[in-house]
Amino acid sequence: MSNKLNLLFKVFTSPKRLRTLLSFNDKGYLDEVGWFNAFDTQSPVDQDNNPIPWVTYSFIDFIKGRLNRQHTVFEFGSGNSTYFYAKYAGIVVSVEHDKEWFDKIVNTKPENAEMIFCELVRDGDYCRMPLKLEETFDIIIVDGRDRVNCCKQAVKAVSENGVIVLDDSEREFYKEGITYLTNKGFKELAFTGISPGLFYRKATSVFYRPENCLNI
Repeated sequence: MSNKLNLLFKVFTSPKRLRTLLSFNDKGYLDEVGWFNAFDTQSPVDQDNNPIPWVTYSFIDFIKGRLNRQHTVFEFGSGNSTYFYAKYAGIVVSVEHDKEWFDKIVNTKPENAEMIFCELVRDGDYCRMPLKLEETFDIIIVDGRDRVNCCKQAVKAVSENGVIVLDDSEREFYKEGITYLTNKGFKELAFTGISPGLFYRKATSVFYRPENCLNI
């Protein structure tokens, strides 16, 4: 609480800072990326209210210019990200553990997206879903539950030139997954910054090998 009070004191005792903050809702970066739309709706959307993933804006800028219809995407977790990736990639497959959420969006999913419901059991079928499909994917997004085990299983399901994306990679309890990926020969490219509707610093990391499908 003392940190918040200190921040408020710094803002309200400086007219210049206060004027700048008040102007952010009609000009500047936050308005351009749709941050206020996401804040108001409490959902990840862009400046035109189109769905986007709940990842860092820097990663969104990076990935949307590199995805194409030849790419196949698997994502742990579903939602606005499913619509976003389906807009740019050829095929998107999502596994979702929340039945209520699954039932809410499955009927409006894009034509090139497939959604799979799977109950969440740590180190169970959920994290192994891409392997159970007996397919490989160019891009595997780890943005659901049981993320460390999802990272470990993703190595076996990603294509030879594929990449693995881990959201919230700054969190200490995902370090085991990051170490596992780097020990398997993946390099990490972290995109840090803010994300839709949120104002704390986070990271979304891409793990890649040479000759990867995103030309890193």
